[in-house]
Amino acid sequence: MKYMPIVMPEDIDKYFYNRTNEIELLNANLSLLEKGIPNQYLLTGYRGIGKTSLLKKILKHQPKKYLTTYIDLSAIYGQQKGKITEEELIKEILHQIEETLEENSTTLNKIKEKLIKNLNQLKLKNYTFNNTSLHDIPIPTITENYSKLSKFVMELPQKIVDTIDEIKGYIIVIDEFQLLKTLENPEAFFWLIRSYTQKQFNVSYIFTGSVSNTAEIITMINGQTGAFGGRMLQININPFTKEQTKNYIDEKSNNIKFTPEGFERFYKCTRGIPAYINSFCNILPNNITCTPEIIKESMILNIDNIAIMWLRVWGTLNRTEKELITLFVEYGSMNNKTIQDKVDYTKITLNKYLEILSNKGIIDYSADKKYYLADEMLKTWLKIKKDTQGRYPQ
Repeated sequence: MKYMPIVMPEDIDKYFYNRTNEIELLNANLSLLEKGIPNQYLLTGYRGIGKTSLLKKILKHQPKKYLTTYIDLSAIYGQQKGKITEEELIKEILHQIEETLEENSTTLNKIKEKLIKNLNQLKLKNYTFNNTSLHDIPIPTITENYSKLSKFVMELPQKIVDTIDEIKGYIIVIDEFQLLKTLENPEAFFWLIRSYTQKQFNVSYIFTGSVSNTAEIITMINGQTGAFGGRMLQININPFTKEQTKNYIDEKSNNIKFTPEGFERFYKCTRGIPAYINSFCNILPNNITCTPEIIKESMILNIDNIAIMWLRVWGTLNRTEKELITLFVEYGSMNNKTIQDKVDYTKITLNKYLEILSNKGIIDYSADKKYYLADEMLKTWLKIKKDTQGRYPQ
């Protein structure tokens, strides 16, 4: 029996589909690393579009002359209870580089002596002695030496390439990069990375996240006045077309069949987003041909299973964020003034939360200067919950 995964599978090749053009484009540019041309990348797209799957596949099939490190900011975000610090971020990058070296034992052995020497010379902490003591032994107050730590970590990938002849490049992926907006000064961190990439010729960073193209964090990192000043190769991952969706289902599903009208309804519901295609197909009957009526009924009865990723996201939002989202469900797209008329908090607070929701990829901003929900599935999930339970999820 075939199953279409709703979480990242271990065997990425078995379940991966399409994205040939994106893979060729990224691999062609990454191949320039060994020639000393280190491009930097920004991948965006709807939540569930398959950005992480695409990057996992690309990293898996890089030639051995390239080392690759993958950093998932959502893990740090969860561990730090929604607040990422520069120190924890730099430590996580170092930890993941260490993991990469552990997986490449030959590479690790060749650089181990030099790495240990550099670590021993690095004073990662400052010690200040005060009046506290234990049996007359002074106890120091310990603070992190962030400046030296960040310098060491940022320089490490290029030093690895320079030290080992057979290593020609280093690729670092920072996933869910929109969470960097929770840093005390995210712009400073982007400029930190930019300052080192200007001096490194065999290291490429790939930033990816579920973020709207109008989000402020896009401007911070790659706007004309941002850290990379429009120099990053920016790629938006698009949903599957109708033809791609049909071929994907024929190849990967457990023999799901549709009437022409049923498929039109299915595509309208999923909009070609792989996460929704997978979760919807897993609950559809495989012994009958699906009509629009079957699609509608299945959607209503199984909306929590189809929109499962929004259940997880909803649990991370605060009361104000949820209140604003439900306003968009009730009233559709709205300009700033219209929203302000419907809430009882200040303009400054409203703008703050609109920015937060934009940076999380939940709302977008149209050419006619109106905010709207970026994902129809979120709107559908909330409407169905309200219709069937009498209230929105808490």
